[in-house]
Amino acid sequence: MRDFRPVRSRSAGGDVMHQIIDRIKSGELREGDVLPGERVLAAQMDVSRPTVSSAISKLVEAGILRSRPGRHGNPEVISIWIPEGLENLPEANPLQADEIFRILEARKTLEPRVAQLAAVRATDEHYQLMQHSIDLLRAHKDNLSRAAQAELLFHRTIWRAAGNPSLEAMMKGLEKELAPVHDMMLRTPEDYECGVELHEATLAALKRGDPVEIEQEMYRHLGHFESIVADVLQRTPHRQLPAFLTAGVH
Repeated sequence: MRDFRPVRSRSAGGDVMHQIIDRIKSGELREGDVLPGERVLAAQMDVSRPTVSSAISKLVEAGILRSRPGRHGNPEVISIWIPEGLENLPEANPLQADEIFRILEARKTLEPRVAQLAAVRATDEHYQLMQHSIDLLRAHKDNLSRAAQAELLFHRTIWRAAGNPSLEAMMKGLEKELAPVHDMMLRTPEDYECGVELHEATLAALKRGDPVEIEQEMYRHLGHFESIVADVLQRTPHRQLPAFLTAGVH
């Protein structure tokens, strides 16, 4: 397990909790995994042990972690599902349509390249986690929050498999910007079925490793989300898309 990074924000307790949640969302921490002890976490994050203890307690109360018995019992992950509102993120201002399409354009420019890198560098473990995320999406189609987290796990695994932390950070930044509109993605049973098919096709393309096929599947995948957003907003982007963002989309 990678070391956690030092906390440099004013909300130290929130940052500690967010780092653990972020590892869960990305599939780096799974059910049954055991975290380092509070002393080790405090040293890695450069915060006090009570700060770590408070963050761990909140995650225990939320049903995500379990405090194992014994003096040196380290916290164990018992659920990957993050309850809504746990991270206490500040309420974002509603995004305007042009802003949403701008963010989608950025994602469509970047994520196919990240996926092509992932196909070169992904391990069997990455592919197994992508398949697991698809299984979770199918199993939790009646729970919007869990379905959204399962869908996000698929994409985060691709970003991590690319093996480039700078690109991964960029994708997470776009993810954060899109968070206010993410619930548009899966609205109806047809959306769920199409979402599962798109993820399965993307995974198959990644495994085959053909860069052109990966690009086409990613454009189809992201284009589906764009079409849903356009349908909800009852409008299309004003800006003309360059040819490289429309090639291979049918």
